[in-house]
Amino acid sequence: MASTREAVSFPGVLQGGGHEATCTVQATKVSLPGGGPAAVAYCDYEIENVSKALPEGGYQLLARGETTPWRHTKEGYWLAA
Repeated sequence: MASTREAVSFPGVLQGGGHEATCTVQATKVSLPGGGPAAVAYCDYEIENVSKALPEGGYQLLARGETTPWRHTKEGYWLAA
């Protein structure tokens, strides 16, 4: 049986360099055969709708009980670090 993929969004918080802002995270939810919470993974994160302008630099994204490093570029892109 194949995995199932669906687009999802959830709230997140960006923190770094004394700054904090809320955001929306777009991701792909992958459900594996067999069910249960261990059979679900999230990938392909994208940061959108940041609540305020943040300067270039390193940030931590807090979303779904996890923390991941990100970098905000001077061009305004969010890149997974």
